[in-house]
Amino acid sequence: MSRLNLIFLIAFIGLLIWVTLFNPGAVSTIQRGAQIAARPFMKASNEIDTAVAGLGGESLSPAQLRERLSQAEQERDRLKLEVIQLDEILEENNQLRRALQYREKSPLSLVAARVISRKPAQWYNTLVIDKGSAEGLAVDSPVIVPLGEEAGLVGKVSEVLGPHSAVVLLLTDEMCQVSAKLENSQEQGILSGQRGATRTQPNLKLRYLSKEAEAKPGSKVHSSGTGELFPAGLILGEVVSLTIGVIDAEVIVKPVVNFDDLSDLFVILPSPSPEAAAPATPEPAAEPLPAKPVSAQ
Repeated sequence: MSRLNLIFLIAFIGLLIWVTLFNPGAVSTIQRGAQIAARPFMKASNEIDTAVAGLGGESLSPAQLRERLSQAEQERDRLKLEVIQLDEILEENNQLRRALQYREKSPLSLVAARVISRKPAQWYNTLVIDKGSAEGLAVDSPVIVPLGEEAGLVGKVSEVLGPHSAVVLLLTDEMCQVSAKLENSQEQGILSGQRGATRTQPNLKLRYLSKEAEAKPGSKVHSSGTGELFPAGLILGEVVSLTIGVIDAEVIVKPVVNFDDLSDLFVILPSPSPEAAAPATPEPAAEPLPAKPVSAQ
């Protein structure tokens, strides 16, 4: 140690002894300053000690930890299921609201129906609904589903089973043939489905178009109303591709109706015939016969 450092050390010790022995007020001031400066650090240390003590207060075994984890996972799965169910209810309510709005605006005579039976082997051919002869259904009554402001064609009634049941032949079956036309075109043909499709939703085929037909992918195909079985303007699908043959042209059409998920439908009731709608003309009343003269006795 150098002589200068030794002199400073002796002076510092002497000053410290003098302050401690002969100036108690200075000592108190130094202590208070030290306490104020150290107060935040002491508070933080106490909080850390409290937190650590709380963590160590509950000692869980591995089995208890696994049980709590399992309970937390079950609660998570339950909440997820509730969210899914609420979403399904919301979507169903939205579909019913759109269906009611379409029914109020539509000029057609409609009766609401629900799918009650569907065989996997005939998934894209037929289904059974809960309306029948009691509601006025008849063979060939068109079946539709609202799609916003328009309606998509589902098929037609092929058999009325009873007062409250009927079979619907789907548009995806080749036996359900519809007169159709291309959007923004005068081209018309016959649209039908494919029999035997059981795994994936089949496309539709629009046949017998002229060789000059033009069909852009994505353009819509509507019912033309020819034949008066299906009303004009029902959406059938969207163009996928166009094939020009030797004699005519054919268009592959993707259905706009989701045939994998059908629940609530509308059946178009047949219009009453003019004879049935017209009131019966009352027959003229017969003129009374003249009374016979009574002979005098």
